[in-house]
Amino acid sequence: MNNHRAPTRPLIVALAAMVLGGVACIIGLVIDERAFFPAWLCAVIFWLALPLGAVTLVMVHDLTGGRWMATARPVLDSAIATMPIATVAFLPVLAGLGHLYSWSQPGAPGLGNAFYLNDTFFIVRYAVYFVVWNASALWALAAPRGGAIGVAPALSWISGIGLLLLAFATTFASFDWIMSLEPQFWSSVFGMIFGAGEFNISLALVLLAIALQKPALRAVQAGYREHLADLAAILLATTIFWAYVEYCQFLIVWEENLRSEIPWYLHRFAGSWEAVLYTVAGAGFFIPFFVLVWTPSKRNRGIVAVSCGLIFLAQLIHVWWLVLPDFPNSGFGWLDVAAFFALGGLVMSAFLWRLRYGQLLPQRAARPAPEALHG
Repeated sequence: MNNHRAPTRPLIVALAAMVLGGVACIIGLVIDERAFFPAWLCAVIFWLALPLGAVTLVMVHDLTGGRWMATARPVLDSAIATMPIATVAFLPVLAGLGHLYSWSQPGAPGLGNAFYLNDTFFIVRYAVYFVVWNASALWALAAPRGGAIGVAPALSWISGIGLLLLAFATTFASFDWIMSLEPQFWSSVFGMIFGAGEFNISLALVLLAIALQKPALRAVQAGYREHLADLAAILLATTIFWAYVEYCQFLIVWEENLRSEIPWYLHRFAGSWEAVLYTVAGAGFFIPFFVLVWTPSKRNRGIVAVSCGLIFLAQLIHVWWLVLPDFPNSGFGWLDVAAFFALGGLVMSAFLWRLRYGQLLPQRAARPAPEALHG
């Protein structure tokens, strides 16, 4: 532990954002609670991505391996440590269900899926997600790993099961939190869109932190540029997948032209939201794709950092695009920005604090690399 070190400038900025955003959120809640709850839902969806994607990447590495983990491990561990904060932050949404979801309002018209969309079962499902996500985070942090080495092969099946549970929990959370804003809308691809977007947010933030590391820290990491390129390649692949499933959903809905599905897109093409979608497509896919598809770009810290920044901003706007068009009376406003900074400042403060001051859990015993076992 290096607790004698002073807080870094990014940590101070994150703390300031948390305080200022939190004060603004309290004011907004008093002034207009109808606008507060959609803004807070967007913030929770966005910042939950940081630990959720990091847990996923660690478990995938347990099954596949990869030397890039030697560079990514400290940053991923710091991201995973924010899981309790990100999941508890959903509690205010439970208090505002009636302001968010039409099916939760008194006197709401009956639905064929009312057995699923009701307050009690919604809260029960959130509790299940909470347990699955935090248990997965604990496994990703506490299991014996070290450097580029994952868990022992005899334990890798736990990570395999964990990935399945994460996939189911994330998919159903996307149905509950976003898709049920319009309870008549249904898409079997929506869970993949949501999961890919969450993973891209997390990996963009993790890779941005790695790209912005100080020269002294990069100098002691063997294979830093190769690891940077490997992680950038993963980000490129998942960005392509996100764009693909997003377009597949639009194409299927457009071809079917069903009365129950078309309004979902009509709301998101109305007014300025259409320009927002083009911005997301350009900054979140086309620019990063044509930049990172070139191999030398993946090894350049500056190019990787800019690409990650574009994906980060595009995915933030994408979350707003997914949620806010269902609230035409409030739309996009200053509360959405305030909620983003309030929760984001809290999550990033925890992330940066752990990244600077070391382990929140006792140091794990690292398994030796296979080549070390054979001399």
